[in-house]
Amino acid sequence: MKKLLLTALFLTILLNVKAQLNDSCFYTQVDLANRWIWRGVSYSEAPLLQPSLGYANDKLNILIWGSYPFERRTYSEIDFTLEYQLFPKLKLGLTDFFGINDSAGAKHDFFNVERKTTMHMLDAYLIYAPFKNIPVSFLYSLWFWGADRKAITLEQNYSSYLEVKYEKEFNLFKASAFAGMTTGKGFYADKAALVNVGLGLTKNIPAGKSHEIPIRVEFLVNPELQNTYINAIITLK
Repeated sequence: MKKLLLTALFLTILLNVKAQLNDSCFYTQVDLANRWIWRGVSYSEAPLLQPSLGYANDKLNILIWGSYPFERRTYSEIDFTLEYQLFPKLKLGLTDFFGINDSAGAKHDFFNVERKTTMHMLDAYLIYAPFKNIPVSFLYSLWFWGADRKAITLEQNYSSYLEVKYEKEFNLFKASAFAGMTTGKGFYADKAALVNVGLGLTKNIPAGKSHEIPIRVEFLVNPELQNTYINAIITLK
């Protein structure tokens, strides 16, 4: 594992330096986490590596993101995201979630785009930040095509997710509080329910004279499933 972490750190630094020399709009990042918890659902039982690369300017963000647990024959994921800042307070986004079994010899079927059998799942979302001086944002997400479907009829679930988040930067850390719910029966719950409530703190740890490493710790509760987690994420970029 040490060799893997050192390799990931070296590649991240190398790619980041190269991107800055060529075009500052390109970026890379690697996250290390003890668990993968997303919208109140656990996707791993082991620590994992989450690399990403992208391009961003004042309006547009294009991102390729992956998640790979440190365990064999388990669920992995590669996501493709396109975000656009339509107005100063409104951002629109589209993500292609692609879940895979990344075991040696497994077939990913990446080019299977048949709605009833594909592992791709399309998510349209918007982020609205209505207040100028209050750091509150609202997220609405809808899975409208692909693998989010009923097991027998193969009809789309149209699973939806609504979240409100408060995030504020202080002198030494950034704090956040959030609450998310699903608006009906689907992937997240069998009915409209509160599924993701949490608190988070992010602090930059000095690493040398001119570099800092962000460390984020979150406490999460899924009230519907009555599950709770504490998650730590180290970011290398």
